[in-house]
Amino acid sequence: MAGPFGGSARSIAIDPQNGRTLLAGSRDSLLFLSEDSGTSWRLLPVPAGASGTFDALLIDPAAAGHFYAGLDAGESMDSGIYESRDGGSHWRVLAGTRGLRIESLAMAPANPRLIAAGTSKGVFLSSDDGENWSRISDAGNSEMQDITALAFDPVNSDTIYAGTPHLPWKTTDSGATWHSIATGLIDDSDIFSIRVDSRHHEVVLASACSGLYRSENGGALWMKLRGIPGTHRRTHIVSEDPRDPNVIYAGTTLGLFKSPDAGKTWQHLNGEQVNWMVFDPKDAATFYLATEFAGILKTNDSGKSFSAVNRGFTNHSLTLIAGYGERVYAGSLYEGNYGGLFASMDGGLDWRLLAGSETLLSHNLNGLAVGHFKREVLFASNAEGILKSLDGGKTWSRVSIGPRITSKVAVQRFGRLRIQSLQVTQSEKPLLLAGTDAGLFRSQDAGISWERSGGALTGASVIAIYAPPWGVSRLGVRTRSGFFISSDAGRSWRLATLPGDNDYIYDLALPADPQEPMLAATSRGLFRSTDDGNSWHVVTNGVPEATVNSVRFHPVHPQEAFLIQYGSLYRSLDGGTSWHPIPSEGLENASVHTLWLSPKIPDRIFALSAARGALVFDLPQDVARQADHSIPSSK
Repeated sequence: MAGPFGGSARSIAIDPQNGRTLLAGSRDSLLFLSEDSGTSWRLLPVPAGASGTFDALLIDPAAAGHFYAGLDAGESMDSGIYESRDGGSHWRVLAGTRGLRIESLAMAPANPRLIAAGTSKGVFLSSDDGENWSRISDAGNSEMQDITALAFDPVNSDTIYAGTPHLPWKTTDSGATWHSIATGLIDDSDIFSIRVDSRHHEVVLASACSGLYRSENGGALWMKLRGIPGTHRRTHIVSEDPRDPNVIYAGTTLGLFKSPDAGKTWQHLNGEQVNWMVFDPKDAATFYLATEFAGILKTNDSGKSFSAVNRGFTNHSLTLIAGYGERVYAGSLYEGNYGGLFASMDGGLDWRLLAGSETLLSHNLNGLAVGHFKREVLFASNAEGILKSLDGGKTWSRVSIGPRITSKVAVQRFGRLRIQSLQVTQSEKPLLLAGTDAGLFRSQDAGISWERSGGALTGASVIAIYAPPWGVSRLGVRTRSGFFISSDAGRSWRLATLPGDNDYIYDLALPADPQEPMLAATSRGLFRSTDDGNSWHVVTNGVPEATVNSVRFHPVHPQEAFLIQYGSLYRSLDGGTSWHPIPSEGLENASVHTLWLSPKIPDRIFALSAARGALVFDLPQDVARQADHSIPSSK
């Protein structure tokens, strides 16, 4: 994993005996381990196939390297509690929890072998380190089906608190009986966390969608803490400072709040959405936040300042990639100012956020392209239009498609265009292409003037544009009505129908040499055409006849191509006629949707994943081909 690092962190746990060891859970069944106080992280090999979320983590204080990770993967059999006894190297699903959506976990302070699991089917309890489980909540009680929070009494392990989307519950006899403890709470409050004071076990804190609550009699009566401003927010985690129970921290959707006086007054420490927090066992001034967009944050001064500690931790959904030379750009979706456009100046090994939502005029990107029009020009698109940057992405301006006048005739002719795809060809005279819901547009001067492609594409909704690694003689587009090929740089187009009515094209590989075959990644496998797209046949030599997510020709080595299929990478040295697997370690369950290669870095393969950001693979020198210098490389 090369990054960009950061993203969504849903949970975090710290070893009570060794504060250097931390676990962090995320979406897409990703679990990370740090053994150096968050300085670096590595992805753990949890064998989860479904896309789920690790919302609950525990580290056994009695056994080093003994971890529990609760996965909520919906109703699939991948849900359950995963256990590792060797520091995360190997995992198993605990018997009795497979198929249960795990929403919370708690370990009894007085007995680490006693573990409670909050699931979508109630509270389950194990008294033997998770080997055996039994449901201790009433299966017929509809109010205790989703258990979102759990806490043991620090003195009496028979007493357990449970939070639900409909207020909290309590048992004092290990689950034989439960009773509602909702007096003083606003009706129908979602309970996100419960904390019992380690010194005074009758003092209990609870966080809910309606605010923060405190009870001084074990939950019999709750009082709302009213110091936090009355903004629309949810409090995901409430916790006392281990040194002083009067110091309270509240992690909310609007950031972290701190009260030095048991909730009478509050300070707003930062604006990151906090999902969970843990304190260093030896120094309570040091604690960690699992945030929704900024990854893992760490403070060494009780929250006065924070730093991101995300090296190796990533949960960015990259959807776009483009580059020129060793400069690589990638775009992500739905991350506000924490995502948008990332840049790497060293061939994809280190990344930095270049432009967030505000810089990109507050829209998610659906297109990204870069070309050399006498100088490097970076383009990005969203549904509202095209953006252009002449300074490497620092500042942006809008690009207008159509006539430079705004007459009624122009409006009638071009209408309101919705941009759906973007491409710049890599050639001596680059061509900027914009796919819209009303056709394809071409620009040879970096978006200053445009012409619309006619013929078969007139009025077509252009969803995707495909170009070769070098040159513009052959182009491809995918529309809602079919797949089209051009042999004259996009001036005219012809329909190139693949066999079968229900084939869905995920990707198209066009070689630099227009005389060479083209390849199509589809839902029915890999298709190959040797007659410029007029006829196609499925390729089965070395590659299964199943969904192919992405296919690419090498930008420098003729006849060499790569494809990704269900997390396995394949290589062809004969123009896609036959294939063989190459090492795919690290791509397991990565949900790779796009492969990409750069002429300037000819033996590095980029794989964009749905959650892990950009993954890179460098071809070993003993199998890498010599460059064909007849094909120009990037400047």
